[in-house]
Amino acid sequence: MKKILIIYSEYTGHGHKSANEALVNAFNKIYGDNITCKSVNGFKLGSPHFRVTEKLYNSCVKYLPDIWGKFFLLSNTNPATLNKIISIDIERKFLKLIEKYQPDLILSVHPLFNGSILNILEKNKLNIKMYSLLTDLVSVTNIWLDNRADRIISPSNEATEFIIENNIDKDKIATFGIPVRDHFKSPFDNLEDIRKNTNINGKLRVLILNNTEKSKRIFYMIKKLHEKYDCDVTVVCGRNKNNYKKLKSRLKHYQREVNVIGYTKELFKLFYDNDILITRCGSLSIVEAINCIIPIISMGALPGQEEGTPMYLEKNGMGYSTSSTDDIFNKIDLLIANNREGLVKMREAQFNYYGRNVTDKIVKYIADDILGNEVKN
Repeated sequence: MKKILIIYSEYTGHGHKSANEALVNAFNKIYGDNITCKSVNGFKLGSPHFRVTEKLYNSCVKYLPDIWGKFFLLSNTNPATLNKIISIDIERKFLKLIEKYQPDLILSVHPLFNGSILNILEKNKLNIKMYSLLTDLVSVTNIWLDNRADRIISPSNEATEFIIENNIDKDKIATFGIPVRDHFKSPFDNLEDIRKNTNINGKLRVLILNNTEKSKRIFYMIKKLHEKYDCDVTVVCGRNKNNYKKLKSRLKHYQREVNVIGYTKELFKLFYDNDILITRCGSLSIVEAINCIIPIISMGALPGQEEGTPMYLEKNGMGYSTSSTDDIFNKIDLLIANNREGLVKMREAQFNYYGRNVTDKIVKYIADDILGNEVKN
């Protein structure tokens, strides 16, 4: 049986962990008798100080987004130095892991564990295949890229152009998209089903993913939505219990019903059951929404890895970028004008998106290599 070691992270955003889960599930489903996977949080291979940095991510992006943007810039302008620091920190535990597990292939779904791991493999003369799977949709930092990798799996055509421009061998790149879990799949088989099942006449249903937004801003959105439209509003706060409590407190004497949810394992059902998604543009949540066919309105993006995503959505007809909180409602007006014609067209564009339903394709691409089949880009 062939062995794959997947390096991911637990707390640096939603994407790395979910991509890992999607890939492991797909390998088990398709190649359970021939390929086994072991997933390791790369930060746990390092020192206590390094492990702490992982858990600072959410606080940093919420309260100090500009500082996070500067860190992203550092990783883009000086990846070699950052990779060297990380490789020194994680080398001892990583080598013990390799000795014990003896993988046939290492797959990194986190940017900090590409060049750093390749440094260790090269230093110790370990001949193990190394793949990088990018989980930032458009705004790719150079720390993702290392020409020593055997393959680089790209999340978009735009990302592929950037990768090639930054001196990665073209024949090492495969463009698929970002893997998502099985739940996040369209319930529709064709465009006719999309048109028939778009909410044209009923009460508008709006879903807000709170992410790291302050409760004051979310409360303002809720009030404006109810003032402007006949709509139901659902807000998902995720694992942020503090945001959940603050929003519930603000809504205590509010006259309209609002469905406020904390963490849920059934986000896909909320995507199916609502007409419009308002969210910050994290790559994985965006791709999950596209897979489920729900039009997207951006309420912002994290400096660095997310900043190109809103315009990417707009360019491909799958969502709208916004310039301010109030501009969110201008974009809703565009979606619902002329009997919600914009809503239908955006759902059709999402259905036709080349990066939808790609998890099994990615897994088969990787499996063909380690099982000895011909790999085609």
